[in-house]
Amino acid sequence: MVPYQRTKFHILLLIAIAIAAAVLTSGCMQNAGPVQEAGDVSRSTPPPAIASDLESIVSAGVRSAGVPGTLIEISTPEWTWNYAAGNTSFSPTMTATPEMRFIIASVTKTFTSVAIQQLAEDGKLSLDDPIGRWLPADVAGEIPNSSAITVRHLLDHTSGIADYDEHTILLKEYEDPDTPVPYQVGLRQALDAGPLYPPGTDFTYSNANYILLTLIIDKAAGVPYEDYVTRNILVPAGMNDTFVHRTNHIPGPHMRALESGEDGTVMDFSDLYIQFDRGAGDIVSTTADLNRFHRALRSGALISPASFAAMENTSPQSRQTREVLGLGEVSLGYGYGYAAQQNALEGLTLYGHTGGYYGSYTILYYWAEKDTHIAMNSNSAAKAGAVNEEILAPVIQYLKEGTAAGR
Repeated sequence: MVPYQRTKFHILLLIAIAIAAAVLTSGCMQNAGPVQEAGDVSRSTPPPAIASDLESIVSAGVRSAGVPGTLIEISTPEWTWNYAAGNTSFSPTMTATPEMRFIIASVTKTFTSVAIQQLAEDGKLSLDDPIGRWLPADVAGEIPNSSAITVRHLLDHTSGIADYDEHTILLKEYEDPDTPVPYQVGLRQALDAGPLYPPGTDFTYSNANYILLTLIIDKAAGVPYEDYVTRNILVPAGMNDTFVHRTNHIPGPHMRALESGEDGTVMDFSDLYIQFDRGAGDIVSTTADLNRFHRALRSGALISPASFAAMENTSPQSRQTREVLGLGEVSLGYGYGYAAQQNALEGLTLYGHTGGYYGSYTILYYWAEKDTHIAMNSNSAAKAGAVNEEILAPVIQYLKEGTAAGR
């Protein structure tokens, strides 16, 4: 491998380590103005003083975190505020604007889980079905425990199926961006690793679980996962700027997926195929659309309250206590494509999912104590921890206390 390639590999490795550490725990600044939800005149913008304070917090946070740019929408019972700070790209320099699309990465898993819940409600499948009943015979034959692993085990990552090497796959696509790596490559890696433990006995976050869920959706729904999610989730939720990514280009204004190495080298992961992450990280959306989805999900518009309660119920195997930058010591747990983290002392209970793709870190949270939805994207996943500490935590603190730091 030539020295330039070694440099790129080193940068990618550093990024991979940073993403794993930050996401699993959880330029010039421009005000592009608040954006209200179309067709919902009952939603108002916040008082000018609050909007100004929030703008200052996010803009300062982008500088402190060292990310190119950040998009954020906050929706409270009283108002909705949408803002962009920083840049979407450096070459050429382009200012970020609130309506821009971005790769939501693992937040996709919540959509895949909702699709499974819908099919269960319709009697098309049961969460207690063994996965061997639904998977193609050649795939089921490669999983030693396919008769014991259930759909439920895939949803909450207690199947014992290993993850695949996303770092290597991304490096391959970065070197050859016109050639997609199909999902079968990562799935083969995961299955070749063999079972990690008997199903239901431990927790291992694995993208392979959600690829397998898309194959189950294909069979149970009678249409491809991509079509089912579009027709039964995106359209009903009014997500007109959201789609399952199937090309190596994001149409319209969007955040470039940028990562910088220690030597200042900037790598752009925007124009790659994401088919390898089918159902696990392959959706593109906006902050406004993500909040639309989250409200629809929590209100019962997409699945029943009983199904949603099951999604929200974290498994005993996944529960742990961990220090999260900016949020303190939190109790973490994972349900069906949906997570919870709580800091009881701070009155902070967040439900939702985060997603890290090289150059894109996405947050989808519902803050229970404040009945508030927060959707956010920063175009660097390697600095996800800094984003949590410098942007998310100060925003939450301000919304709790009503005053900005230093004021």
